[in-house]
Amino acid sequence: MRTKVISHIYPTTKLLFVFVMILISIFYDWKFAYFFVLPLCILFAFMDGHFMTYIKRVVAILILFVLLIFFIKILMDNSNSKFLLDLGFLQIREQGIIDGLNQTKILVVLVATMVLFFLTTEMEDLMIALQKLNMSHVVSYVILSTLQLIPEMIKKSNVIMQAQAARGIETKGSIINRMKAFFPSIGPLIISSITDIEDRAITLEVRGFSAETKKSNLKQVSKRKLDTLLTIGILLFAALMIIGRFMA
Repeated sequence: MRTKVISHIYPTTKLLFVFVMILISIFYDWKFAYFFVLPLCILFAFMDGHFMTYIKRVVAILILFVLLIFFIKILMDNSNSKFLLDLGFLQIREQGIIDGLNQTKILVVLVATMVLFFLTTEMEDLMIALQKLNMSHVVSYVILSTLQLIPEMIKKSNVIMQAQAARGIETKGSIINRMKAFFPSIGPLIISSITDIEDRAITLEVRGFSAETKKSNLKQVSKRKLDTLLTIGILLFAALMIIGRFMA
């Protein structure tokens, strides 16, 4: 069984890595995003045993947006650069490709790092880590609940669709059949989400969430010496990369 190396790193250390990679990508061209950050994140996902899941999510998110931006940049390119492909109705120039790569660099870094972060970080650990930084427990809970909103909605939608299939409603096949099954499920999905909000609010009040006292956590998340060294290394790397860019 592969050791989850990245998952054991402290949440705020990984969050710092995300912010630093996004910051550095602003100062560098597309090569930093495509040839350094993306391969590095793929390597980290492989080390943590999430390689295929990571690749599927990154490709699914990037393929639509990156291709769309590339298509727009190619259509709007009026430069006199070298032709790479001339189809008559569509002319692809070298400058258009470079502009497209530079336009998508931050998106690539953002998706590559954030997908890795959420794959290797439990939201409960992140909430505890944020509270240790003296962040309000209300703010940290809002962040946690926001991050969990979409996954929870997807789970509920799958349960509702399975219930529809159990009642004999066709939920697979053509797009029309899927749409016929999906739209009636929106009502139960919204109602169940509202009900969950009320139940969650009652649960939080019972546990003294609004009480102005120091909160304790059943689960303990502590920062190790390795996390401190990684934090220093990430900050040093960021400083050197930015200084090197301006010096160049």
